[in-house]
Amino acid sequence: MNKKKIPHYFKDKKLTRPNWIKQNHRSSSKLWLDKNECSDPILNELVFESLTKIHPESVFSYPDLSKLYAKLAKYARVNAENLLLTAGSDGAIRACFETFIHPGDKVVITKPTFAMYDVYSKIYGADVTWLEYESTDNGPILSIDKILNVIKDVQPKMVCLPNPDSPTGTIFSPNDMKKIIGVAGDVGALMLVDEAYYPLYQWTAATLIDEYDHLVVVRSFSKSWGAAGLRVGYAISNNELITLIHKQRPMYEIGNISAQTIEILLDHENDMLQSVTRVNAGKQYFQSEMTNLGFTTYASHGNFFHIKFGKYADPIYNALDDIVYYRKDFNVACLEGYSRFSATTKERFEPIVSCIIATVNDVDMKK
Repeated sequence: MNKKKIPHYFKDKKLTRPNWIKQNHRSSSKLWLDKNECSDPILNELVFESLTKIHPESVFSYPDLSKLYAKLAKYARVNAENLLLTAGSDGAIRACFETFIHPGDKVVITKPTFAMYDVYSKIYGADVTWLEYESTDNGPILSIDKILNVIKDVQPKMVCLPNPDSPTGTIFSPNDMKKIIGVAGDVGALMLVDEAYYPLYQWTAATLIDEYDHLVVVRSFSKSWGAAGLRVGYAISNNELITLIHKQRPMYEIGNISAQTIEILLDHENDMLQSVTRVNAGKQYFQSEMTNLGFTTYASHGNFFHIKFGKYADPIYNALDDIVYYRKDFNVACLEGYSRFSATTKERFEPIVSCIIATVNDVDMKK
């Protein structure tokens, strides 16, 4: 019997994933600021209350998503025919790769960025050109000229651009985004704009889907809406592109419990926006306090930010170990020496600030 041919992506030894059995479990006794989730207590309670209001039959019945599509269209200010619900924004990203990318197709992606771009590139055999952020005193940068020149030179099948990007937290201005989208169209590339952090950063490319017929915008309910555990995202595009992407969707895009909870949440847009205000205010408070201590930080447009603790790093790491989860460091040059904290409210940041100030004072007294 002939052995079944193994798909090309299973032969890619560079494609590795974290162990699905062994995961690092987080303690509820510590504040979770390591994965860019929403930890605003008021919004967290609203999401949980919404979950408790779903109909009992949601558990045993298959999803009916038409009502959610209608509500989401109203929120996103597009037609329902412009939408695809997905399992998180990474489900929307994967849908674009699965629909348009074949082995050997060229794709342009920023670096560093959301880890799943690299994973999907390897799964679908894409030939990736990386746009690498450069390190500066004001944080990572990626010049618009470099992006435009690479797109023109490579002539890719798809350009992937998170705005804001993660983990850098950087954005491109609306004018620069339009230039990038335009040049991608000139070379015949699909333009994927990842807006997972919308509306923590309020500008959106979704208003351009009728102007650019090659544009797809992807979003998530995990960040500003505080519903990461429900795993709901969506893609926005013109009807022709969305129809193509819909061809590869699973039998049901998302589960019934998630769908009905999001339906309820969409009635609370103002509550979500108030949470965004609280989280952004908390971020500004923490960054201001760190700047007053002399630490380096820079503007970040996601629900997270970076700090260089410098010579105080190890004592601060030790002091924070028992109270908060965060990303201590990165193995990329443009973020070398930075620690990343997900944003939360001022009230939740205050104990962390007090701990850092006390640690700095203790180190200085021992000199």
